[in-house]
Parts: sequence; structure tokens; C-alpha cells
Amino acid sequence: MRASFSKILGASAVLVLGNACGGSISRGGAGDGAAGYRFAGASGAAGSGTGGASAGGASAGGASAGGAAAMAGSSGGPPVDIGPQTQASKLDVLFVVDNSSGMADKHAVLSASLPGFVTSLAKSVQDIHFGVITTSIGGHGGNVCADPHQDDQAELLPANRTGVPTYTGTDFLSYDAAGKTGVADAAAVGGDLQKTIAAVGQDGCGYEAPLEAMYRFLIDPEPPVSVQMQAGQSVPVGTNDVLIKERQAFLRPDSAVAIVILTDENDCSIRDDGLGWFVSASSRMPRATAACEANPNDPCCRSCAQNEASPPPGCSSIAQDAVCKNAPVGQAYATWDALHDAVNLRCFEQQQRFGFDLLYPVERYSDGLSIPKISNRAGALVDNPLLVGGRSATLISVATIIGAPWQDLSTTDSLTKGHALVYLDGQALETNQRWPVLLGEPASNMPPTDPFMIESIEPRMGQNPLSQDKIGMVGSQNPALNAINGHEYQIPNLDDLQYACTYALPTPHLCADGDRLCECSATVQGDTSAVVSAGSPVCQPPAGGPASTTQYYAKAYPGARELRLAQLLGARSVPASICPKVFDDATSPDYAYAPALNALATRLIATLK
Repeated sequence: MRASFSKILGASAVLVLGNACGGSISRGGAGDGAAGYRFAGASGAAGSGTGGASAGGASAGGASAGGAAAMAGSSGGPPVDIGPQTQASKLDVLFVVDNSSGMADKHAVLSASLPGFVTSLAKSVQDIHFGVITTSIGGHGGNVCADPHQDDQAELLPANRTGVPTYTGTDFLSYDAAGKTGVADAAAVGGDLQKTIAAVGQDGCGYEAPLEAMYRFLIDPEPPVSVQMQAGQSVPVGTNDVLIKERQAFLRPDSAVAIVILTDENDCSIRDDGLGWFVSASSRMPRATAACEANPNDPCCRSCAQNEASPPPGCSSIAQDAVCKNAPVGQAYATWDALHDAVNLRCFEQQQRFGFDLLYPVERYSDGLSIPKISNRAGALVDNPLLVGGRSATLISVATIIGAPWQDLSTTDSLTKGHALVYLDGQALETNQRWPVLLGEPASNMPPTDPFMIESIEPRMGQNPLSQDKIGMVGSQNPALNAINGHEYQIPNLDDLQYACTYALPTPHLCADGDRLCECSATVQGDTSAVVSAGSPVCQPPAGGPASTTQYYAKAYPGARELRLAQLLGARSVPASICPKVFDDATSPDYAYAPALNALATRLIATLK
């Protein structure tokens, strides 16, 4: 996260007082675009607010019932029955891979796990497509991540890389036991998939958007060619015909579908309408009213930039709010200073910090994986490309390999020495009451009961309720003080989050000065590295000692939004930790991401015939 962005030069404030337009942005992000906010050019037309659209007022995507009559949880209506479990004789597997800095080590773990996964699948199904896309989909109209190399447009990787293997120029890999529509050698396909993952790279956009990238490739009826800021609004421009052709070739209407998401950060799927551009702009973000700090769900929680005719009942006006009234001289509203507005933390606690949420609601993605009608750009209901042709939503499975302790996601036996790591699916996590551990109760403003899953700049306290590992305090020189993330560290520049988990690298990296891709560089783009000076555990030797410019560990941050999707999908989802339990013994059943991919393979058995 620390090194995900290039330094932004000339980032002076560009916000000015605009005319009031009425309206507001609702929590959850599906509101009225820029209306009612005092940003430069913010008097344009309101955004379409189509994120998370549902059919017939009922949203889909919840826990399934025993893998049979699958029930989709509601984001505003009653549960939707997506029908009994069905089977298919073909399988299409899409990998959505984070390509921001710091991911190369995780790519290596995934690559080590792929040959066994491919050969295992080939024993169950004789016709498989494998495709890879990245999490980089540009700046959504802002100037961060606006470079072309940071926008892969959710296209299959060969379209954005050279030298990537494909099957007869299709931009994906194909296994066919009969050798008619694909390569008959599963081991060869697995090797080509490893080469594709190696080509992903780690110089993509630091606003990782795995959920929206997945949506664009599989679901979006009109995937944009670009997103531009026009009259103060993010506006999707054009329709990506290249992507649509790739989708049509890759996605068979009679196949089961597996999606594997690999990312070490929380999803940052910024809206492509309304004020989405502002997250990736160089301007300072507005502060939120005083009520937001205690409870972002409070009706009095609004943005200091909001231009309202009158405050909500029982709330003070923006002008009288304890935070908002302290706008700097000559500025229209209160904004965060540079120290408290790190560009790479713009997706962190948006409602609480800024008074609005400019990310798509997670229900947009559970809906897209569950219901046959979705909204297009204009807000009209159209056929869902993923479910067109009669594919049942029960044929869709999602594995999320994300930042979380594996201890929270696995069976209790997995915590006992000598027992293999076995991950629970989304429904089993519900049955075992793990969701409050991982996610808390956001609607009640209750944090996760596992402190390792709390997104925080400041050091946390407490212990994991399952393994009893205690949070290690700041100042420790033992990177294995606890078995989950080592210990907390003080973040002087307030530009990073505490880690959900860490794991030892098989070969430490000696970081060259100025190398932004190595966590422990002495300087990064001319700035002294706070990671080293503050004593991050990733830079401390396994035997203990002060942090140095050698990186010994990899790390990950809490993946709350990806886990929320898994919660909504229930038994169709398999969440797993991006921090492997074992990565120093290739003979172990827990090696690399084998437990995660084994859990997905177990789920897929129900979808294949």
C-alpha cells in the first residue's frame, strides 16, 4: 500500500465554491452524483446511481441452503431463490489478480499452487477455459492512475501484455482432454497459466478494484472504453468491443464459472459516475461532520462540502458543525491536510472521514453474480450477460484469497498442530458465527471481534478470539511476536494501515535505495522510508532485531469488501487467506495456496457433472 502510487507533483487544491444543485450522495454510493456538493465543476448533471441495481426490488447474493435451493440475501428486499443446484460439463475459470506494488511475492505463491490445481480440475472436467485479468481499471476520471499502463480495462491479459501464451490467439488458455478445442496436456496448460500470472506485474493502479474488474469482464452490459470527468461528473465513455468479444469467446453459456480473486488490500471499486473521479484527484478531500467520527451511520454524518438547504432533523447545520466550521481562511469548506489525506488511503473509511461513500456497494457484485436482470448505464433493466442463455446462478463459484488470518477462515481443527488447513465456505462461516469475527456488524457500527481485521492507521489492541494470538505492541523487534502479523508499528506519515497478516518470504529481498516495489527501501522517490524507521515487522529478521533495508516478510491488509461479497454469496463462496500457512515445504498439504484452491475445487464438484 505504501508504495502503490507515484508521487503526485503540483497537487495544489483545485476546489472552488460551486452553486447549489440540491440533493445528496447517499450512503452506499448509489445516489445523486455531484448534486449538492461544492466541488469544482460540481453543478453538472447528477450521476445515474445504477450501482447495486436489483430486479423487482429484490437484491440477490446471499447464503445458499445446503448447496441445493440457493437463497440470495437481500440488499433491500426479501431473499431471492436462485433455484436448486445444477451441474455443467464445462468450466470457465477467471483469475482476477492484483497487480499493484508488493504483489510479486503473492504471484509467486499463486504460481506455485497452479499446476496441482489445474491437474486436479482436469480429473473432474474435460473442457476448461482459464483467463486472467488484473485489478487495474484506471482513475475513474481523476488524474491518479490515469496512465494507460495503470488501466488494463478488465481485458484478458494477452490483450495488454506481449508474449503471454494463449490458445490459438483467443486471449485465454483452453484445456480439452480430447484435444479438439484446447490443449490435451493439463500440465502444459498449468505451465502456461504460470507464465500468464508472471506477466501480470506489479506496476498497476494502487486503487485495486477486483470486484469492479470482475464485473466489467463478466457482467457489465456496456463495459466502458474509458471513464472521463466531464462537467464535474465521472462519465463512462464508449463500449469496449474488445472486451465483449473476449467475454463471448471465453464464457460458454453452458459452463460452470469459477472466479479466483487474489489481492492483498481491501477492494477499492470507485464509482464510474457522479463524483467518483474525486477519489483519484490531486485535490484535498473534504472533512466530515463531527458525528461521523463516532458513528458513520448517524443521520448527522455528512460531508463538510455538502451545500444543504437545511440540516437533517436534530442536526446542526454544516456552518455550525464543530469540524466543518473550521475551514481554512479563503477556503469554502474544511478539508484534510496533507498528513491526513494520503492518496493511497482514499478508499479507507470514506463515510467516516469524508462524509460520503464513493465506492460501489458490494451488493452490485452479489446481484451481478445472482440475478438475470441488471441495470445498464441508463438505469434500464437488461439481460445479465453472465446468466444469459440459461446459466443458473448456482453454477457460479467465487474464491477470494485476501488479507485475513487463515485462523479466522478455517475449521477449528486447522488450528491444532498436525491437522491440515481446511477452509470454510461462506455458509459454514455463517454457521460457525465467523462473520462477526471477520466483519463485525457495520450497520450497528460494531468492529470485527478479531482486532487483526480492523482497518486502522493507529496500533490496535486485543487478541484473536480463535487462536488467542495477542496483538504485538509497537516497538517490538520480534517479527514473530504473534503468529498472525508479528506486531503493530507506528506509522508516522499516516499513509499506511496495520497488517491483517504477514508471512515469511522464502528468500529475503535486499531493497535497493529508491525501489518503490520493495517494502524496506531506505528511500522511496526521494522520501525517507517510514516503514524502516518506524520498525515495521516486514523489515525485521526472523531471529529478531531492528528493521533494516532487507525485506523478510510479505504482508496484507484487511479485505473487508471481498469478505462481504463472500458473506452474501454463502456456499457459493470460498474465502481464504493470502498469507499462506506454509511456504517453506512444497511437500506439505498446506503449501502455498493449495488449501484455498482445494476448497474451491471441493465447491466446484457440486457444479460439475
